[in-house]
Amino acid sequence: MALALDRVMNSLRRKLIFGFALILLAGAGFNMYWQRPTDDLYLVLNIPASRIDVFENGERTRSIDVSAGRRGFETPRGQYRISSVTWNPWWHPPKSHWARNEKPTPPGPNNPMGRVKINFGPLLYIHGTPYEDWLGAPASHGCVRMGKDDLFELAKLIHRYRSPRVGSEMLASLESNSRLTRNIPVRPIRFEVVYRLVEVVDGQLLIHPDVYRSGSSSLRDQIVGVLKKQGVNITDGVEQRIAQISKRRVATRLSVPLDTLLSDAGE
Repeated sequence: MALALDRVMNSLRRKLIFGFALILLAGAGFNMYWQRPTDDLYLVLNIPASRIDVFENGERTRSIDVSAGRRGFETPRGQYRISSVTWNPWWHPPKSHWARNEKPTPPGPNNPMGRVKINFGPLLYIHGTPYEDWLGAPASHGCVRMGKDDLFELAKLIHRYRSPRVGSEMLASLESNSRLTRNIPVRPIRFEVVYRLVEVVDGQLLIHPDVYRSGSSSLRDQIVGVLKKQGVNITDGVEQRIAQISKRRVATRLSVPLDTLLSDAGE
């Protein structure tokens, strides 16, 4: 009996110590959220692709063309969490040289943030833009720009998963009244920013331009690595086809069907 009681007490002590350690780590700036992400909804931005993929319960449900930061104002890669959605925001110029002559702008058609901003880091947002024709290539000062219709749809999806008490009537009012500003905290949503020059999407080998001139491994090595993850056997024929693709200077997205890649190689 005494031995069993000692085991219980030791177990409780370990749990208390572990819990106290988590509190200390969180206070020191460690993001414990990433150890156990809530993945019923999460987003991934691939910078060279200028695309955000939305995943619901592990399934990609939509892909959205965006504009990340241009060279010199790169959107920082990493793992973030979306923490709030602001409808019809004010724009307050950041303390940067490019904005030194700008003034705060109220909600409305001249607001650089558009109709919605979604916060994912300190002074980092997914937000609207009056320059929707530029979407699909890096163009911002570090934030992520998105078209109005896609932004409305994404904001409503976030509210459905993370702030369900915000009802449809309130959302309709916020959407219809561009002067009605509301900042709505949401339960954290995982948002990953990656830099993948090569990827396979829907049976297509996609190769994107190196917009940040990252100087990473050779294009050939990246293609081989991605194909191996897809279970492709890199035979001599496949290697020859990869060599032909790798010689090209990719200025825009290059798309190669996987079945064509294999059949052309005699597979």
